[in-house]
Amino acid sequence: MQILAVDTILAGKDVGARSEIARRVGEHLCRDEPDSADRRAAEALARTLANDVIESVRRELSNSLRRARWLPRDIALRIAHDVDSVACPFLEVTEVFSETDWEQLVLTLSRSGLVAVARRAAMSERLALSLAELGDGIVAETLVDNPASPMTRSVCHTLMGRFDSEIWVLDRMAQRKDLVLEVVLGLIEKVSGAAREKLVCNYELPDHMGIVAAEAETNTLLKLMRETPLKALPDLAASLKRQGKLTENLLLTAIRENLLEFLAAALSSLAGMRLEQTRSILLRADTKVVMDVFKRCRIDEALHDDMWQALVAARKKH
Repeated sequence: MQILAVDTILAGKDVGARSEIARRVGEHLCRDEPDSADRRAAEALARTLANDVIESVRRELSNSLRRARWLPRDIALRIAHDVDSVACPFLEVTEVFSETDWEQLVLTLSRSGLVAVARRAAMSERLALSLAELGDGIVAETLVDNPASPMTRSVCHTLMGRFDSEIWVLDRMAQRKDLVLEVVLGLIEKVSGAAREKLVCNYELPDHMGIVAAEAETNTLLKLMRETPLKALPDLAASLKRQGKLTENLLLTAIRENLLEFLAAALSSLAGMRLEQTRSILLRADTKVVMDVFKRCRIDEALHDDMWQALVAARKKH
């Protein structure tokens, strides 16, 4: 690259010309060359182009520099903190940052930037742990979907602790085939039925493990129903519905445990009915009206009679 003043090289250049210069600068800096005047000139151009007012010029520079084996830190950080279309392709590939750099970057990047980092083909445990600690559910999903992410005990326990109520994240983790047994046994109590079956199959667990985990989860949910204040039960029911845990068996168990206030909140959420109306029907209505509510909730008709009998018994205790 000819050594000229940056202003001379870029003077009067339109967007297309500046984008071409950005591409050539990136190619030059990607070569393994020792420190030289030529390289310093290219770096000076890169600094100017990294601040170009036109996004497409900066994007061209980012794309051309993302595989550079080394790059001045100020240029790399400027690209990393640019708009997503510029920063994300660079963050997903670049190897110029140290572990310490990554720990600092995770604190300041946008969600899209963190998602790009979570897709990296090269992922250390320290970086994975930082993403698990600071990223949201979308970042966590991307992290566990990436085969390069090391699913160590620390990373997995962090994810399981932070996303305990976001079952879709844990369900995605359950698809992994490289989890340690300790994590598998902890995860099996938290995930959906389908994910639980996947874990039992992938890790060749005894068949009773799925049953034990399901029972443990039910007991945990029953305890939560008992301890949740009355006014918060609708929120609990809505949350369990979103997580896919408001199952027919759970509803039947709730009736048998005389948890009618929770049942009213749950059926109200499932049927789209007013809570007071649903509560009144459960406590006082006849068989046909109650069965109509069960139908609106799309509860399997094979369970209707069992639920009605359990409800009759629960009414006597209420």
